[in-house]
Amino acid sequence: MIRLDDISLYFYGSGRMVLDGITWTIGERERWVLYGKNGSGKTRLLEVVAGYQFPSRGEVRRFGRSSTGCDVRDMRRRIGYVGTPLAELFNGNESLRDVVISGLYASIGLFREPGGGEVRRAHDLMDAIGLGDRGSDRFGVLSDGERQKLLMARALIGRPDILLLDEPARGLDLPSREDLLDTLSFLAKENGLALVYVTHHTEEITPLFEKLFIIERGRCFYSGAVEEGFTSGNLGKLFGRGVVVEKRGGRYYTILKDVAW
Repeated sequence: MIRLDDISLYFYGSGRMVLDGITWTIGERERWVLYGKNGSGKTRLLEVVAGYQFPSRGEVRRFGRSSTGCDVRDMRRRIGYVGTPLAELFNGNESLRDVVISGLYASIGLFREPGGGEVRRAHDLMDAIGLGDRGSDRFGVLSDGERQKLLMARALIGRPDILLLDEPARGLDLPSREDLLDTLSFLAKENGLALVYVTHHTEEITPLFEKLFIIERGRCFYSGAVEEGFTSGNLGKLFGRGVVVEKRGGRYYTILKDVAW
């Protein structure tokens, strides 16, 4: 579905090679975790997948078509994207219904009256995330967790083939995070989506995910099965410190060996 071949991204202003020689294939209905330390290049790589960053070298193919010579906006309609800065763009007085429907036009706010089918689709998605009776509520009154769920509904309203989530649980408390992860699992299965979930917290990785891509300093550190990637030896090498990885209830938990409590 999406293939990156030898992708590099160079920022001329800073003189930094942000991505270096990345090759990655995301197949239909595959659920990937994109994992790495702060500053490793996770967000930039996700932006390349979504078509918001154009690589300095290499080729991106989306849905069987090369990005060279095609209208990338058409490709984006098949990609649902949720990034942390997105929530900050919406006016706090925007209704929840209108925020969701705006995903059909990739706009901030609505510039025409939505049709009946659009309203029904928005209502169905809001029902699925537990906000079905709050369509007229204002965006500004939502908690952080509710905002993230609403933005996932917004990303799904156009029935994309793949959903990209850039650290959606950032800043959430424990119950809000678990509620978000449960909602994500339900939505992904109901809509038959491929998924890429960016995080640097192993405990966010639920049994929904079967694939893992670890990025380090803009390069591929590991690509393969989640279970084979999240090992004490692998993460110890990644962080350059002793790491213990435990798997409980299908989730991964990590501690550093050399931390004195």
